[in-house]
This record gives sequence, structure tokens and C-alpha cells, in this order.
Amino acid sequence: MAKQLGKHEALARRLAGDWRQVVILERLARGGGRARWFFATSLATLEQVFDLFRGGSSVSFYFSGCLHVQVDQEERRQDIFDEVTQYGEVVLGYPSRDDPEFEMAIISGPSELTESLMHHPEGALAIWGQWPPRENDGHDVITIDLVDADGVQRPHPH
Repeated sequence: MAKQLGKHEALARRLAGDWRQVVILERLARGGGRARWFFATSLATLEQVFDLFRGGSSVSFYFSGCLHVQVDQEERRQDIFDEVTQYGEVVLGYPSRDDPEFEMAIISGPSELTESLMHHPEGALAIWGQWPPRENDGHDVITIDLVDADGVQRPHPH
């Protein structure tokens, strides 16, 4: 799979250009809607992430636009409250410096957001926004369907 990603034209072109960070959503094949989230700020970390992907998954690389990557502080918390109030739901996660994989919570409503924020001190890096779409514009969002473990590309309902 790392070989497939390394040869993907749009992804290779994007990684060769200017980028500072990328949020990755792996939609698991035959996973019953399960997903895994990753965050990378360097090519070395991103290459580690490539080795963690599971065969048959659909992987979306969000370089900008869809999700906010910001320091958790009072102003950002108000922005998150505004969004969850307007849309009824947001995703929120806190990436680690030590592990590119992180948990992303689906927050439904202001009271659930308040409870979630109580467990995270201000000052940490937060990733938040609406559940991102499975799209592919070739620059800000690149989505790739991975081959299965046996190297065969099969359709999966991600």
C-alpha cells in the first residue's frame, strides 16, 4: 500500500510542494463505518502512517479547508460551540506529538462539547470541524482507495 501511495500522481505532486500539515482519515473497508485518524507534519511521519493503513481502505488526505487545526484556546472553543450549535455535531480530536494516530470524537450538542472540553486543558493542538466529505480535488483533499492486502483493487462501500 505504501508503494501504491508513493506512486499516486496527485499525492506525490502535493507532497513535493509546500505543505505544513495534513489530517488523514482512513475509512476502513468492511469496517462497519469505523475510521482511523492520523496527523502528520513531516514527510517522515507521513511515511510511517502509510505503513499503518489497512488494505482496502479509502484514505483521504486533508491539507486544508475541511478541518481546523488550531491551538485550543478560549476563542477557538467559542468557534467550536458556535459550529456545534449551528450544525448539531462536530468532530474534535487532539493529536499527540508521539503518535501520528489519534482519536476523533463525534460531539453532538453543546453539553457534550462542554463535557469533552473539560478533559482537555487549553493550549493543546486541536483538530475540529464537520465530518469531512470523501472528495478529491487533487490539491486540498486527495482521496485514494487502497488495494487489498493481496494487491487487488476491490470496490468497497466506504
